[in-house]
Amino acid sequence: MSPVIHEVDTTGESTAWGTIVIVLVVLLVLLAVGYFAWYQPTTVVHETTPGNNTIVVPNNNPPPTPGPAGTPGPAGPAGPAGPAGPAGATPATPAPPATPATPSTPSGSSNSGSATPSGAGTGSGGQ
Repeated sequence: MSPVIHEVDTTGESTAWGTIVIVLVVLLVLLAVGYFAWYQPTTVVHETTPGNNTIVVPNNNPPPTPGPAGTPGPAGPAGPAGPAGPAGATPATPAPPATPATPSTPSGSSNSGSATPSGAGTGSGGQ
């Protein structure tokens, strides 16, 4: 016995399945766009209660000026004594502050105080 090879033409069926899938995808996209275009969230308006109003009135008065300083109060009690220092140590005195350096004039700047450059404005004036 010899094997029998049977050939089937499926070109008509394959285009039908492709067309059905494309139509279903287009319908799905249209339904999704229509759902989100049609649906709009509702706006909830909260009503205020009549006793919950706060009115702020600006104060147009200038701030008060402070008065004179009062008399100082009595001195407080002395604090506890501090710990004893090391034996034989003398209290350190702070060093005097260093004197600031005087600024020096930069070299090459020999201004004589004249506003005109050298040679300008001089001459006999004859033509």
